[in-house]
Amino acid sequence: MTVEDRFLDATDKSYKASKHRDELIIVERNVNVKYKKSYGGISRYFQGIMKKEDSVLLYTFCANESGHDEPRVIHYQVPRADCAECYCLTTWAKLSGQSKFFVETKSTAVSLAGISFMNDLPVTVAWIRTVLPDVTELDTLAAGMVAIKDYDGLVKGDELRPVFRQEPKATASDVMWVRKDSVEIPEGYTPSKHYAL
Repeated sequence: MTVEDRFLDATDKSYKASKHRDELIIVERNVNVKYKKSYGGISRYFQGIMKKEDSVLLYTFCANESGHDEPRVIHYQVPRADCAECYCLTTWAKLSGQSKFFVETKSTAVSLAGISFMNDLPVTVAWIRTVLPDVTELDTLAAGMVAIKDYDGLVKGDELRPVFRQEPKATASDVMWVRKDSVEIPEGYTPSKHYAL
């Protein structure tokens, strides 16, 4: 961990609330923390989105219907290595180019493990609903960074397509979402051959 301090003088507004201004030292501290992060059982998802023009989106499903509160197959759009209901190992599958991705709602802030959107301000996030070609809707939503030029005009039900970071960083922001039929790709991203715009 690296730490860098910059001393602030007494004219800084941080001093105003103190009754001991002449005895204080206040510093502005920048801290850079380096650590090793494991994606564990969902590593396959990140491997899939790091292939640039060959990138693929993966999801998981659990077919242990009898072990679920409602007896049905559960489809996880954000992949889970094990099922949240029955704890069985899930099965991995690819979201084909015929899958459809729709805006469910929008958000200007999101806080989820592994998401590094906060480096891209303003944060423009959509919650995305996926429908498989056989008209099966996945049971969970995915939070996805949306191109800022599209964000204001998006409404529930608009169709999106994924594009992928040209220099992937193994974070969820390796995927960005643009309107279907978009001709303008965000800087630093490229379409995948698996998902035609």
